[in-house]
Amino acid sequence: MTKRMFFALLMIVALLVPSAIVFAQDDMMGDILAEGLRNPRNFSFDADGNLFVAEAGLAGGEITVNGDPFGSSGQISMIMPDGTSEVVVRGITSYREGNPLGATDVVVTDESIWILIGETSDFTIPFTHALVELDRENNRVKTWVDLLALELDEDPDGNPNQQSNPTDMEVLADGTVLIANAGCNCLMAWSADAGLSVAAVWSFEDDNPVPTAVDVGPDGDIYVGFLTGFPFPTEGARVERWSDGELVQTYEGLTAVTGLLVTEDGTIYASEFGIFDQGWQPGRVVMVSEDGVTPVLEGLMQPYGLAQAPDGTIAVSVGATGADDGMIVAVPMQ
Repeated sequence: MTKRMFFALLMIVALLVPSAIVFAQDDMMGDILAEGLRNPRNFSFDADGNLFVAEAGLAGGEITVNGDPFGSSGQISMIMPDGTSEVVVRGITSYREGNPLGATDVVVTDESIWILIGETSDFTIPFTHALVELDRENNRVKTWVDLLALELDEDPDGNPNQQSNPTDMEVLADGTVLIANAGCNCLMAWSADAGLSVAAVWSFEDDNPVPTAVDVGPDGDIYVGFLTGFPFPTEGARVERWSDGELVQTYEGLTAVTGLLVTEDGTIYASEFGIFDQGWQPGRVVMVSEDGVTPVLEGLMQPYGLAQAPDGTIAVSVGATGADDGMIVAVPMQ
């Protein structure tokens, strides 16, 4: 199973499931921090509490060599603490209708806006498969890292599918960027000094875990969340904890993990996209520990990224494969 197959299935399901975001337990739902988003994926907060969202967009009027529509409707939006919003980065490639691929993550520092741009099957579209650093003051490109070339040259997981689908990233204090790449079943690492490399890789021939999320805990350990391949078995996914390059712990019993957050006190949160049963059923946010999986917020349609604001608020993006009705929703604190 590949990430492309996963998103193709999501496109089919989008025709079967109402696009309106569902909350099965409205009494548990926290505040809506942002709404009207176009396929929101991952997001982050800056030090001032501004919320930055990677929106995959709504494709466009151009056609790829494979006959898929694409355009430049992907974007990065900023929602300020007072609720006002603006688009801070426009014109990001958005590929395919129904469930576009485009901007998948954004992290903002004092000087830079880091953006992760996902895959297209048409490699002749240049501004895709990339890690991009923009100057926060003028939006000019400071760094461009091609994430497809490594897959084509090295094929880390041994699957000749020629796929590099970066879905989540973590920017470390020393400037290193960790990238969960669902296409090559690998965790990439990039730094200005060392360039791009594969930090870890998982075999597609075993349980085909499909890494989709990455975060770093307060102790420096790296946590990786996995989607798993079709048919996305219930409780068949996991979160792994790595320390000093070694796998030290595995948290099992999860389903279709798309987002991951480790808080300052070491609490692990994961978003589960949903249960796959003749189509995707609503997903949820859970806490993960050695004792198992504890639901925190249930009944979410297409939950995806997780992040924590400076004031401690934890939030999740929902409606990640809809039209323009996506939201960022606060998660009730436990």
